[in-house]
Amino acid sequence: MSTTSSSTAKPSPAFDQQPQPSDSKSRIPVTPALLRSIFASSRTPLEERSISRLAFFRQVLFAGFLLSCLGISLAAARGRGIKGGAALLGVVSASQ
Repeated sequence: MSTTSSSTAKPSPAFDQQPQPSDSKSRIPVTPALLRSIFASSRTPLEERSISRLAFFRQVLFAGFLLSCLGISLAAARGRGIKGGAALLGVVSASQ
């Protein structure tokens, strides 16, 4: 028993076309500055200023965190001396 359907689904013309290979010289490279400008264009200048300030202060806090970690590490290493630091790194001394 076979059935035939009189209505067949046909894809729209947009699906029939294959994407055209584009010349690499005509393509605009996607850079962070381009992406930022796209998102910035959807915000008001006041919103953009607020977001920029927030990002700046987060960067300053992150830099402060890294500097404090470095300072604490250096202060802790100062008390151990050279031999203690070398032993921590697994360096074997020849004078043993």
